[in-house]
Formats: sequence, C-alpha cells, structure tokens
Amino acid sequence: MESVTIREARDHADYDACVSLQRAVWGLADLEITSAIQLVATVHAGGLLLVADSPREGVVGFCYAFAALRGGEPHLHSDMLGVRSDARGHGLGARLKWAQREAALRHGLGLVTWTFDPMRAPNARLNLHHLGAEVIELLPDFYGATTSPLHHGLPTDRLLGRWDLASPRVVARAAGEAPPKPPGAPLAYDVEWHDGQPVPLPLRRDLDGPRLLVEVPADWDAVCRADAALAAAWQAAVRAALSTYLAQGYAAVDFLDCVEGERRRPRYVLQRSGVGG
Repeated sequence: MESVTIREARDHADYDACVSLQRAVWGLADLEITSAIQLVATVHAGGLLLVADSPREGVVGFCYAFAALRGGEPHLHSDMLGVRSDARGHGLGARLKWAQREAALRHGLGLVTWTFDPMRAPNARLNLHHLGAEVIELLPDFYGATTSPLHHGLPTDRLLGRWDLASPRVVARAAGEAPPKPPGAPLAYDVEWHDGQPVPLPLRRDLDGPRLLVEVPADWDAVCRADAALAAAWQAAVRAALSTYLAQGYAAVDFLDCVEGERRRPRYVLQRSGVGG
C-alpha cells in the first residue's frame, strides 16, 4: 500500500467516494450517513477531509474532521476514520491520522479529539499506543441506537480521545519512538474463563495506586456473536471500571497487548494525573 497517496479531498468524486465508504465500513442506513453536501459545507467552513487514494482502486479510506470549540479551545473533532476492508492491515488508518496531525498543525491548531468504542481493542491500540492520545472522559450511549451492525444493538458507549499534537508523547510517536513499557499494575477486575470465553469478575473500587489496568475482550465481535448476555455484561464491566476511575483523576494513557499462554488479554493502562511515564 506504499503507492496509496494521502491527500485532501478536492472534487465531488472524492466526497461521493466517502459516502460510499460509510456504507461499506459501517453498514449504516442512508438516514445516518453524512452526505456529500454536508461534507462539502463542513470542509468549506474549516473542516478537514483526507482521503487515501490508490492509483488502481481509487479512494479506499478517509478521515473526516470538523472545526470544534468544546471547552473553549479551537480544535478539530475527528468524526470518522474508515478504511475499506480489503485495504486494511497496511497502516492506512495511522497514515491518515498522522496526515491529519500535520494539517492541523499547519492551521495553527494544537488539539484533535475523537470518540471511539472502548470495547474495540484494535482502535484503542491505534489511538493510545501508536498515536499517543489519551482519554479522560467516557460518554455512555453517546449516539443512542444506530442501524450499524457493528454496534450489535448495544448502547454506543464512547471514550473521548484527546490528541495534544505537540505533547512530548505525541512528538515521540511521530518520530517513530516506541512508548516505554509501563510498570506492573493491578487489574480493576479479574477475568475467569468459561467454555473458552472470558468473563469479567466484579469491579474492585478500592484501587488507589499510580496505575491500574482495565481488560477488554480480544475479539469483541466474536463475543457479541457468541453470547449477547455476555457481551452486555462485558460492556457494563468496562463502563463501570472506566467511569469510576476516570472520575477519580485517572487517564487512559496506553493500551497493551498482554499474552498469557495462548490467550490474548488486551488492557487499557490508566494512570493518575501527574504520574510520569
């Protein structure tokens, strides 16, 4: 995928391609798709629409952000990042985000925010581990019920990522430096295994150390397909852990791919404000 070019949208064909990608990536009904007309208007007013353009396949991915003022600080809010299924696994999502950072900095902006599903380990890994964003806020059922099959009919909980573009951590990630491995930390809840499926145990609410870990399933879609009740229990456990400890001054600052035997056990790293690392 080295031949794919990341560039700003420049004509109506680009905008139409991004509408088609919304259908392909999220399976949304037309009522919930951001139209080409809205994309044009948003970009004209100061938003940013980047596309991943393949010389043979055309537009295979995009990243869309609009101008925002939440908290009184001018910034970009990145509303959508999507890559066609057959173009995934080549780092296009990361390339689109780094290009978004460069464009924001050129326009004098130091912050990009976006929301993401806390249950999806690959997204959390990209956002926190590779890009250097952090999270201090959970938004329960942010979008309400949607038509996307990716949401499995569950509440649309979201984490709000903050990407401070000139922070030392983000600058280091942009330069290709690997994040330091955090010291060991306790789990906010342990996990038991039943019939090959991970099951979260009750939340520990007494943790007060500098760091703690919040585990999520390695394959969220597989859990949702296998057992709807277990999926709901997992979502409730993650929501309780993150909302409890974010409210106590922790921030999600990294995401680890932990492996125990043959089991992948991905975990958020939560760290108290003011703790180094």
